[in-house]
Amino acid sequence: MARNSSLTLLLTGLLASATGLGTAGTGCGDSGFNLTGGGNEGGSPSSNGGAGGGEGGTFVDNGAELFAALEPDLVAACGACHEPGGIGDAPFIAPPDRYQSILSWPGIVVKNPDESLFVTYAVMSGGHSGTNLDAPNIDLADRVREWLDAEAAAISDPIEEEEPHVDPITPILGFNAIYLTPLGDDLEGIAITFSAELLTENSIKLNNLQIHTTSATGVHIVHPVFAVYPKGKDGSADPVDSFAGLDERYGENTSSDLGVGLVILTNWEPEAKLGIGFELIEPYSDASGEGGGGGGGGGPGGGCNALAEFEANAKPQFDQRCFSCHGGGNGQATAAVDMSDLDTNPDAACVQIRNRVNLDTPAQSQIFITTDPGGNAAHPFKFGGNAGQFNTFRDAVTTWIEAE
Repeated sequence: MARNSSLTLLLTGLLASATGLGTAGTGCGDSGFNLTGGGNEGGSPSSNGGAGGGEGGTFVDNGAELFAALEPDLVAACGACHEPGGIGDAPFIAPPDRYQSILSWPGIVVKNPDESLFVTYAVMSGGHSGTNLDAPNIDLADRVREWLDAEAAAISDPIEEEEPHVDPITPILGFNAIYLTPLGDDLEGIAITFSAELLTENSIKLNNLQIHTTSATGVHIVHPVFAVYPKGKDGSADPVDSFAGLDERYGENTSSDLGVGLVILTNWEPEAKLGIGFELIEPYSDASGEGGGGGGGGGPGGGCNALAEFEANAKPQFDQRCFSCHGGGNGQATAAVDMSDLDTNPDAACVQIRNRVNLDTPAQSQIFITTDPGGNAAHPFKFGGNAGQFNTFRDAVTTWIEAE
């Protein structure tokens, strides 16, 4: 499947919607909220019409089996563009575990298979310019749909609908970004990011767990709870309720740890999904003068420390590679990292971008992890698979980060 500008725009939106939140309300005053939904104990098969095959049905997990049979043909059709380093900028079948990769890529395995990118986009009527799944010489559409149906049957219903929550996602083993925009337009661009690592078959570590606010708004978060959703079972909340006492306000234009920046979930199961619920989440502004959750720092007046190096080294790269989306061309991208002032007020743009860099270890900056053509992070631009262009970008921007 070849790279296409329509796919780039579509995936940008899906990074919000596929990892989005299921409720429009942002506040709740009941501290006894239930994050796992359903009435079954011990992760038994759901009987609420979600995973488990419906009322009284018996869940059969054959998704992995169907994908294993499909995998060689899917790789042959899509691998040239959609493995790491491919020109498609969407490595959804990255080895070594292609099944894990495709489960975790936004927009492919979804609760309603009719909304999967494989059904809406990678077909002859979908505007996709590469190899289409229903092309006469490929004819994978029916087999792909059978597999998507099986995976959809394994997705549990969301946690309690009246509580603000993130719909369950399959975490990427590596960098993840979950945007809170679907909770309300006033939270557009605010993100929770973390790096996921399996410790054992039944434990997963979420490290570098951070909140990123925008120049327009901060966020007030009370008692976030992570929940695990095994295939075909109801969810179960973090057994130790790691953030039970958290009540933090994060000011505008900051990047801060969520709590201690780490949680280990010991109720994990292979191929499970991950959800997040909140007792309360709402917009916040430093202008209210009510504390805060830490800030991004900066130079005098909140600006960058090394503006000259930014303008000489980093700004030309961001102008060429990032401005078309982050400069106002894409609302979600602009809200997340606003580069609209790159030419008129470089200091303001510099502060925005600095919230996504690692001053201690520049190579671990989010702006590099997400755009690396050889990586598996879900970002709609990865230099079209051109490692040389990425290296030039990284080296120039690193010069500024090291000066900063």
